[in-house]
Amino acid sequence: MRSRWTGIIERNWPAKIISVVAAIILFLFYRATSLEERFFSVPLNIIINESYALTSTVPSSVKVTLRGAEENIFLILEDDIEVYADFSDHASEGQFRAPVKFTKTGSARSIEELEIRIEPPEIILELERKLSKPVIIEPLLTGYPKNGYELDQYILSTEVAIVEGPASHVEQLEFIQTEEISLDGRDEDFYVRTKLDVKDPYLSFSSGDSVGFQGVVTETVILKTFEDIGLIYIDLPPELNVTGEDITGTIKVQGKLLLLEETASSDFALIADCSGIERAGEFVVEVSPIVPAGIAVLRYSPDTLRLNVQRIEDE
Repeated sequence: MRSRWTGIIERNWPAKIISVVAAIILFLFYRATSLEERFFSVPLNIIINESYALTSTVPSSVKVTLRGAEENIFLILEDDIEVYADFSDHASEGQFRAPVKFTKTGSARSIEELEIRIEPPEIILELERKLSKPVIIEPLLTGYPKNGYELDQYILSTEVAIVEGPASHVEQLEFIQTEEISLDGRDEDFYVRTKLDVKDPYLSFSSGDSVGFQGVVTETVILKTFEDIGLIYIDLPPELNVTGEDITGTIKVQGKLLLLEETASSDFALIADCSGIERAGEFVVEVSPIVPAGIAVLRYSPDTLRLNVQRIEDE
């Protein structure tokens, strides 16, 4: 015998099923329209076998979309979603693909009803055997020191960098340059810390990517010849006199550029020592130079002189 409730349930059952389905759809629609979305970029961590290196460009970050209740998704920080693509199972050269995965940390870990989408959903990259090699470091010097000064020498804190990367990239390296080191206007010793400048994004430095540069700046020393240097006769008896044409000489010196730029021929002299002459006649005497302090004589002429000496009353 059918019960009263069975009759009620079976009466107009198609309409009742439609009503239930419609209610579920309305509930889901309301639920969907009441959820909020939030977007941000998250750094992408690429995991590869330590014996291999990347030889293709991969994105440094990915777009993460969070969908959930407003009070939940705005509690999540960017650091609470960690994104990675794992290629560590690949132990050969070639092109590979892997899905982009995520891990919830921090505030995101306790939120259950949270939809997370990542763009792009997968990464394609190329791997090549990794090579490590010591490479000479060369400083890239630009500009000029202050007038009268020069870079005498330099010292690097390390002269060799250990470069790592794809074998085909590392093998062709002969040296590594630093970033520009300016010498403009320098007139004293200086020290800078500078980066190693490599345009290849697939290379890295296991020994560090910077180097110390100690520059030793000194005053510029030059050679210069002065001409028309006057001769001075010393210790010649007063009753005697040197006859003949006036003689001039030359002096080649070494000294600091700024000092020699301010020095003229009139600041020099050649001294003829006549202390051994006591009578008229012809004599050969030694000649010596007189120069300003701080200047070294390399050569001068004449270094000896033949003099014709007469008594004053005989002239």
